[in-house]
Amino acid sequence: MRAAETRDPPMSLDGFLAFLEDRPKGERWELDDGVPLMNPQPTRRHDWIQTNILEALRQHWRLHASPWRPSGPSQVPVPGAARTVAPDILVAPDDGRDDLCITPAPLVVFEVLSPSDRPRRQTSKLAAYAAVSSIESVVLVRQDRRSVVVHRRNPAGGLSPIVCTDEVDLPEIGVTLTLDVIYAYTPLA
Repeated sequence: MRAAETRDPPMSLDGFLAFLEDRPKGERWELDDGVPLMNPQPTRRHDWIQTNILEALRQHWRLHASPWRPSGPSQVPVPGAARTVAPDILVAPDDGRDDLCITPAPLVVFEVLSPSDRPRRQTSKLAAYAAVSSIESVVLVRQDRRSVVVHRRNPAGGLSPIVCTDEVDLPEIGVTLTLDVIYAYTPLA
C-alpha cells in the first residue's frame, strides 16, 4: 500500500525532511514528484537478506578501515527533481555526520526487490539513481529467487545491467559479496 496525494504546489525536499521528522519511527517514505509516498513494510525474507548484506559490508568496513560506511535506509535526493529515493542499503563516504536523514552522495545502493516493485517502478528508480552522479552501482536483489543484477555506471553516464551468477563484484568499494552470503539463513540459501 502506498499513500499518495496530489500536491499543489509539490512538496520541496526541505518540506519533505520536515514531514519525516513528524512521522513515527519505522515508517518508510520517499518523495516522488513532490508527493510523499509511503512504502509497504518489508517481509521477513526482505529483512533477512538486507541484514545479510549490511552485516557483510559492516564486517568489511571494520576489517579494512574503509573510507566509506554502509547504512540502512536513508533518503537520497535526486538532483533537479522534487524526488528522493530510499534504498534499503547504501554505501557512502564516511563524513562523520550521524545527524542526517539524507545521504546526498552514495557510492553504491542496494534494493531488495519487493512484490510491489513492478518493472515500471524499477525503471523509474533506476532513472532516479542514474541522475545521482556519485552512484557507481545499483544492486537489485530478488527475494523470490536467487537473482542479483548490478547496474553499473557506464561511460555515457547511464547504468548498464550485469547479471551476477555466483558473486557480486563491487570494485568501487573493494568488496565482493557471494550469493551464498546474500541469501544465507533464508529459504533461498
